[in-house]
Amino acid sequence: MSDIGALVDEAAARAGPWPGEVPFADTLELLVDSCRATGGLNAIGAQVLHKAAVRHLRNLRELQAHVDDHPEIAGRRIDSPVVVTGLPRTGTTLLHNLLALDPVHRVLRFWEALHPIPPSHGGPSAETLQAQAERWLDGFHRLVPTFRAIHRATATGPEECDALLQNSFASQHFDDMFDAERYSAWLATAPLRLEYQHYALQLRVLSPVPGATSTTSPRTWALKSPSHLGHLDALLDALPGATVVICHRHPRQAVASYASLIQTLRRAYGDAASPAAIGRQALARAATAMQRALDVRDATEESGFVDVPYPVLVHDPVAAMRAVYEGLGRPAGAEVEERVRHWALANPQHQHGPHRYDLGRFGLTDAAVDAAFSPYLERFGPLVDA
Repeated sequence: MSDIGALVDEAAARAGPWPGEVPFADTLELLVDSCRATGGLNAIGAQVLHKAAVRHLRNLRELQAHVDDHPEIAGRRIDSPVVVTGLPRTGTTLLHNLLALDPVHRVLRFWEALHPIPPSHGGPSAETLQAQAERWLDGFHRLVPTFRAIHRATATGPEECDALLQNSFASQHFDDMFDAERYSAWLATAPLRLEYQHYALQLRVLSPVPGATSTTSPRTWALKSPSHLGHLDALLDALPGATVVICHRHPRQAVASYASLIQTLRRAYGDAASPAAIGRQALARAATAMQRALDVRDATEESGFVDVPYPVLVHDPVAAMRAVYEGLGRPAGAEVEERVRHWALANPQHQHGPHRYDLGRFGLTDAAVDAAFSPYLERFGPLVDA
């Protein structure tokens, strides 16, 4: 058993004592124990795990105190959010950046993701939190310099809302960073109902106070994380009325790129698992998540879903956005389309260098991937082959 009590005490020393049981402590214990058992952590990996656990415990305690002080938060509405998901490495970050160009949309910024409590409530200022986020990113990129070519992130830019799930320790982020076998097996099929309710509570904390902002303030959340794909039932239960936008890319390319991402992270944090082991993990996780997503789509009779093919998104982002907005039931408009054109010119693909990957490097074949995704390919083959 891991001594998570020391982690809890360290967080409480900075965020205040816990008034009762620590929420999600069992999941934290599973994560820590599993990382120590199979993660092959080096000194940096052990330190990163420790700091991450304490930071998320602090967030959890501070969120708890904030909601206790402002019980009206629980009644705030989250109207018609847009949630982008898909297999990892299918263009979800690109689409999220484009949706963020629309002033109607409220996106989670990286600095908010690190500390999801409004700066106007007695805590650090927005400027302080943004500076902290800059330092966090600088430190991460020094540790994993090639990650810039894999995933775009800036302190003030849009960020994955999976960061909010990290505060309940139920996150694909941990699964990618560490070879935590028992944790990974749990996360793949866990119901995550409570975790997604807590995720939605954090969105309410960060939502505009009704009546306190102008009518032009962004009110519609545009969210994004590939981690939602395998948990759409819990997501839709927590965010009723959400439109789920799913990005599609052929699994051969997506799985190879995802395996490369995992390998890049784990090299920094431990004795890297063999490429073949990483390939098996990436394929199993991706195929499981996709099958779970297909099951939810069947159960909901495809209501509330929009599909975006990767080739169109990359090569004609304006056309992709028009299709997304058509699915949302509203036009993108000339101003948003012009912003998309400008952004695409200013942020070309491979801006920070090419990300090279192939299935063979991870012991996988086209046939193995196609077999694992056969129900998906039968249904969405025309999109991924576009």
